[in-house]
Amino acid sequence: MSRLPPLVALALCCSALVAAEERKLDFNRDVRPILSDKCFQCHGPDEKTLKGDVRLDDRTSAVAAKAIVPGSPELSEALARILSDDPDEVMPPPKTKKTVSPAEAEILRRWIAEGAEYKGHWAFEPVVATNVPAGKHPVDHFILAELQRKGIQPSPEADPATLIRRLSLDLTGLLPSPDRVESFLTEHQSDPDQAVAKLADELLASPHYGERWGRHWLDQARYADSNGYSIDGERDQWPWRDWVIRAINEDLPFDRFTIEQIAGDLLPNATKTQLVASAFHRNTLINQEGGTDPEQFRNEEVIDRVNTTGAVWLGLTLGCAQCHTHKYDPITHREYFELFAFFNHGTDVNNTGATVEVAEGEMFLKDADPAKLKVIDDAKAALDKITAATAKRQVAWEKAELAKTAPDAKETPLLLALRATPDKRTNEQKKLLAAEFAKVDQEKLAAEKNLADARRALGLGAAVNTMVMRDLPEPRETFIHLRGSFLDHDLKTGPLSPGVPAALPALPDKATAPSRLDLAEWLVRPDHPLVPRVTVNRVWMRYFGKGLVSTENDFGTQGAYPTHPELLDWLAHDFVANGWSMKRLHKLIVTSATYRQSSHARPDLAETDPLNTLLARQNRLRVEAEIVRDAALSASGLLHPKVGGPGVKPPQPEGVYAFTQNKKSWTAATGPDRYRRGLYIQFYRSAPYPLLTTFDSPDFQSVCTARVRSNTPLQSLAMANDEALFELAQGLGARLLEEVPSDDEKRLERAFFLCYARPPSDAERNAVASFRETQVTSFKADPSAAAEVAPKVAGLDPAEAASWTAVARALMNTDEFITRE
Repeated sequence: MSRLPPLVALALCCSALVAAEERKLDFNRDVRPILSDKCFQCHGPDEKTLKGDVRLDDRTSAVAAKAIVPGSPELSEALARILSDDPDEVMPPPKTKKTVSPAEAEILRRWIAEGAEYKGHWAFEPVVATNVPAGKHPVDHFILAELQRKGIQPSPEADPATLIRRLSLDLTGLLPSPDRVESFLTEHQSDPDQAVAKLADELLASPHYGERWGRHWLDQARYADSNGYSIDGERDQWPWRDWVIRAINEDLPFDRFTIEQIAGDLLPNATKTQLVASAFHRNTLINQEGGTDPEQFRNEEVIDRVNTTGAVWLGLTLGCAQCHTHKYDPITHREYFELFAFFNHGTDVNNTGATVEVAEGEMFLKDADPAKLKVIDDAKAALDKITAATAKRQVAWEKAELAKTAPDAKETPLLLALRATPDKRTNEQKKLLAAEFAKVDQEKLAAEKNLADARRALGLGAAVNTMVMRDLPEPRETFIHLRGSFLDHDLKTGPLSPGVPAALPALPDKATAPSRLDLAEWLVRPDHPLVPRVTVNRVWMRYFGKGLVSTENDFGTQGAYPTHPELLDWLAHDFVANGWSMKRLHKLIVTSATYRQSSHARPDLAETDPLNTLLARQNRLRVEAEIVRDAALSASGLLHPKVGGPGVKPPQPEGVYAFTQNKKSWTAATGPDRYRRGLYIQFYRSAPYPLLTTFDSPDFQSVCTARVRSNTPLQSLAMANDEALFELAQGLGARLLEEVPSDDEKRLERAFFLCYARPPSDAERNAVASFRETQVTSFKADPSAAAEVAPKVAGLDPAEAASWTAVARALMNTDEFITRE
């Protein structure tokens, strides 16, 4: 007996479609966008640009000026000016190059006739969750209601092969194994809902889930492995990246995730992991050029921290208020610098600043043997003691070296340095002596070995110093920067205390000035209207290509109204009510029939919903740059699954650093690190890894909350010819030859399962088989080419082996391979 797809079945069980009758206008949905786009620049919250002393964002002002006469459109001056033909009277003025369309004017007329009801901006209003009928999936309940209102049927569920590939790419960024595909197909046949739920749990429990969703968070944190600007020196911030992966894998509640990153250093008795978490705001740039003003770039860092906090957690364009009061949102110039005051006390001044020492693997350490931890602590203390006495030991060594040197010994740079009195030595001589002593300082070398051995006993590697946040004992004074200039303080207004915008919930009263910790706790207070909405909207965006609020980085009055406001608020409320659990939110979305729909284009939607805003089907998404590589790694079987650690250097084209101020050292790894995930590739801001930029990776000079997606010929060229990807195609060829020793038909089928999680169609089977035969013939005619292309599999004819590399190359260089259906 055939089984109806979940969303279709739900639609058929519901009452008749909602009649397409005209709804009463809603101010936030229908009216505010018009006023915000066409009117607020001159009649909005910014007093400096206010014309005629009339504010159309404020009902009292608009009514008092008779710009709006509730119930009487014909008496409303604003509407009369909008409809005027007189260029001296019409609003907006012609010079603004903005016009109110007839349809928009009709909406304004109807709104005034209905009483001109104003509402607070929807995103600043409290989150109110609508009840969901028992037994219905909440996501499907809200999506279907809107589809019904428009008279649209949902799409059927995607086929199970598409589902497992979709879920695997979305939750881990890796392709499913053929064996797991086969088992899922069997499970799905007997119970689709249970099969999907089981798979979701399995993927959410994978250590690769933290890598996949950690990458999204690193984008928002503008993470890179270098300082930026033209010198762009390396930095060791990967321990913070490791912290993020672990926190996501352990489902650290998002409120704690927030607090520890914004203010982990200010928590009582902060642990090392909490200190490392605070490095979120040490991902700012550092300008190492000579002659720069440290105070200028310190201010740039603070501004970046304010703007990033606003973008990531509030979804607001706070940066617009850096130079003047926001023209569209209720954020004043003063309030911007009250937020600035939270971040203005850091000890870092365009430099490394505060650091903590972190060993490789330490951020993943759990339930460690206390005795082994003590051995590490003791070894570290011993090394510190020996290091503190280095200068004294070096002096003794210098004297001993001089004593055993013959008077007529040949002068060398080292001997000259030894004979010079300490106060007469050049910097070069001091460095030479220190370097030579370090080679023979057996006491320190032994202590370093003891520490390395102690760490190794717990599975830890070498340690680095990673930058963390640290505040001054006495805070700096914060002033408004006139026109945004750090050199021009508003002394008339005077010093500011840290504060938050008045349009949002207030900070608790405190006897002392609020700190970053107070700001962090304010962001995740349960009744905050923005943070849960912004957060669940971004998660939704990852699964459907765009958020319920399409302007995911702008929840202000210029932003888009939600396509499904009740669903957004239900998700936001449920997120907070259930302990800010990200894994719960992910599972809720991916088990919905809405998520599980087919992504096939539908002619009937071309006119009714061409942009698929109502989600009558799933969206096809080209995977991100790192996942392009990860998919190839997982298909090839070469993926090294190690999680965390320092950045790695896979092969990249020559000449990448030809136009950078400082040439970087890039020696491609030859061991397992060559096959690590794209997340771990060493990322220089001045010259990122070329494959990543080809597929639209940002340069992380500033916050990135959503990547763009482009389709260019260069991407196809990279997939076919990039050295690293070609090597992975060879790996896939070798895998096919080794896993299916002698059956070309079965090899071809396995290739499709590895790349696409499905068997080939008859047409595909014939086309690929024909292509491979052509390649065999070509390679037999050119043995040198065959030897170069063939994967290294012993006992096989080079032409035959090379043909499978060609097949692998062709399968990887398809739209389907780099697309999540």
